[in-house]
Amino acid sequence: MQVRFQHSTHCYAVQAILFDLDGTLVESTGSIGQILQNWAEQNALDASKVIAFSHGKRSIDIVRAFIQASEVDAQYQQLTAQFVQAADQAQAVNGAFDILNALNSKQIPWAIVSSSERILIEARLKASGLPMPNVVVAAEDIQQGKPSPEGYLKAAQILDIPIEACLVFEDAAAGIEAVFKAGAKCVGVGSAMQACTDVFIENYHQILIEHDS
Repeated sequence: MQVRFQHSTHCYAVQAILFDLDGTLVESTGSIGQILQNWAEQNALDASKVIAFSHGKRSIDIVRAFIQASEVDAQYQQLTAQFVQAADQAQAVNGAFDILNALNSKQIPWAIVSSSERILIEARLKASGLPMPNVVVAAEDIQQGKPSPEGYLKAAQILDIPIEACLVFEDAAAGIEAVFKAGAKCVGVGSAMQACTDVFIENYHQILIEHDS
């Protein structure tokens, strides 16, 4: 298939599309930020540093970075429970319905590779009304989170498609680094990603997918 963009001459010939979730397909960063703010304050941490570190990272990696080892498990469970409780606030990113429906109708392979746990992925997709893909690589499915390329490489392997033939949509620097390490093509979601990728979009209405006949 060919993926083209408004306001850009770039065109990617790919076989599958991989998506990050939070900030890429669903908008949940507001609730995530507030939860991290509260969690940091409860643990006498610098909230700005915690939030800055958190973008694109797994919860377990956030906790490990700021909490002593003996308390990691309890703090991780607490943080995850708060994220699950707020999952019903997730909303679909502008145009996400359309691109996923287009991929499904054209039977184009796609997957989600997220730093969130599977229970959170399912809850946020349900809340936003977006479909669940056949392939999901969640936080607990990998040994190393983003910026490690492990998640994206695993998704491509499950799809049985070369990673070089995959196009990834990402909204965080750690995720984009993971994409480039994996060897896939990358599109940034949101103007903040303009400096990180050759192509970025504000919403999915700026994309045209042409299925090979």
